[in-house]
Amino acid sequence: MSLEIITALYFLCLFVSLFLGLPVAFGLGGTAVIFALFFEPRALLAVPSAFYSTPWNSILVTIPLFLFMGSLIRYSGIATAAYDAVYKLIGHIPGGLAIGTVKVSTIFAAVTGITPPATIAMGQIAYPSMMKYKYDRKIAIGSICAGGALGALIPPSVPFIFYGLLANASIGKLFMAGLVPGLMLATFYAIYIGVRCKLQPHIGPALPKEIRFSRREKLASLLDIWPFAVLIVVVLGAIWGGITTPAEAAALGATGALLITVINRQLSWEVLKDSLSTTLKLTGMGLWILIGANIFLNIFNSLGSQDLITSAVLAMPGGTMGVLFLMMLIILVLGMVMDDWAIIMLCTPLFIPIVEALEVDKIWFGVLFIVNIQIAYLTPPFGFVLFWIKSILPSDVDMGNVYQSVWPFVLLQLLGLTLIFLFPQIALWLPDWVEG
Repeated sequence: MSLEIITALYFLCLFVSLFLGLPVAFGLGGTAVIFALFFEPRALLAVPSAFYSTPWNSILVTIPLFLFMGSLIRYSGIATAAYDAVYKLIGHIPGGLAIGTVKVSTIFAAVTGITPPATIAMGQIAYPSMMKYKYDRKIAIGSICAGGALGALIPPSVPFIFYGLLANASIGKLFMAGLVPGLMLATFYAIYIGVRCKLQPHIGPALPKEIRFSRREKLASLLDIWPFAVLIVVVLGAIWGGITTPAEAAALGATGALLITVINRQLSWEVLKDSLSTTLKLTGMGLWILIGANIFLNIFNSLGSQDLITSAVLAMPGGTMGVLFLMMLIILVLGMVMDDWAIIMLCTPLFIPIVEALEVDKIWFGVLFIVNIQIAYLTPPFGFVLFWIKSILPSDVDMGNVYQSVWPFVLLQLLGLTLIFLFPQIALWLPDWVEG
């Protein structure tokens, strides 16, 4: 059997196993083991090697620490305090509550590194408030989903950690490179909401005139969130300034989140237990997928399929931009049917040899990759944010309502991806500037 047919069957077997509902880690590892048994038995040595070597990578320490930080922050009162601040500061303008939801989600993203905390917290806090003041359901749900998805891009992003680990790229540079694109997308969302609510005031009405707040009340609401601003600056500043490694900064962030939760009197045994349980589950899931991906890709390389794929892609017409466009399209399509962590762990090792052969900056490609992953969070049928938000919304909101609410924001994400693709300095300016 030719290598081309073996490679095609390899991927076909993987996707069939995933579509049948097999866990991603077992789909990756099981496919690899089956093909090794038939075509390259010696490659089975990759199985014990993956189980032994993968957990000992030092950069993996950052993942449970950032996840623990994010889990604690969800209970710390930041969402309520931050939403109260934007409610008082900009609630009087059309669409102010929806714009504020995006802003709070941006803050949340900067202290969690994952998408669930902002999505769940804003779904529980912002959605009832916007419904109370007669906001259109679509603009309310869309702003929560789009804001929540920013957790994948704005540092300390856990997807960036996985990408950096697999691509052998600097985590600190990736964090810096993701900041400007993340803020750019948040600005796009805010502008869209503001302009649309200005043109159609009934979908995002301003607060009633009788509801007004003094300067002292507004200032007091801002002061309530200062600990989180300090936490963001300390964690990211320590990494960017070269003071600590990402792992040390993650430990600092987890400690800071624990102290903030204690100071705000939100820490209880149940909160600690749930935070540790969430951290353990997500870390375990990521580690299993990473082990499965390592087995899959080691056997893939042993079969000679990686060289085949790289040669075939590099021979395609369209040059570097054509190849990059194809890879972005593949990620986008996979995002509609696969878990984001699985996409990163499957595609990164496949694409990085091609990226290096094309002499493309791995930091820039990483930002394109994660922005694309962020789009996957909002694209049906498998968008994770869509399922998270549906799980906490009232029963009268069906999945069709959720799907309809996100399309304007998906278009804005595609616009952001296009701009970063055409103008790499949007992503590279900050890391280049910090490096001098």
